[in-house]
Amino acid sequence: MADASHLAYRPGPLGRSNTAPGLSVRELTQFSLATVIARKGMATAASQRAQAALGTPLPEQPRMTAGNPFAFVWSGPAQWLALGPALSQPVEHVLDATLGAHASIFDQSGSRRLLELHGPNVREVLAKGMSIDLHPRAFKTGDAAVTTASHLGVHLWQVADAPVYRLLVVHTYFDSLWRWLAASAAEFGCDVQTPTPYSSHWA
Repeated sequence: MADASHLAYRPGPLGRSNTAPGLSVRELTQFSLATVIARKGMATAASQRAQAALGTPLPEQPRMTAGNPFAFVWSGPAQWLALGPALSQPVEHVLDATLGAHASIFDQSGSRRLLELHGPNVREVLAKGMSIDLHPRAFKTGDAAVTTASHLGVHLWQVADAPVYRLLVVHTYFDSLWRWLAASAAEFGCDVQTPTPYSSHWA
């Protein structure tokens, strides 16, 4: 494995360069994020309210569901992360108006960094530091996991069959995560793309 301890996260090629890159990575920025925790006995009511107001139920299993403007990523029994574009008002206020009668909402915006990963070797790269099975028979589009990457706690979910993954990590862990990811991707070659504002769709 290549030593990537000296590398900072920046756009450009990384690692092997004599073939097409096996991994493409871009950071998604300018997003709003909140933790949503259902009040006791109100998970079903919260999910029904989310369906009516935001166009999606709250996932009951390790899954991701996409509504407007938020996607909800399962993070534990009756707990979710609400992820959406940057808002003109605090995300807590927006979600409290919809879900506040059934759930507690805590703004996490600015506390996490979000990467999008795809490419022909993306599964091999992630497998170097994750214990979950990412084979398509076990992990499909819409599936999510609260797991570890090189001993760092992360959220991972799949947004397209290609496959395309999104990886969310606490801001203070990002440098350590990146050193692991850069080293893991070096043998395949990595295209580090220019950061772009968050979108619920990938391109």
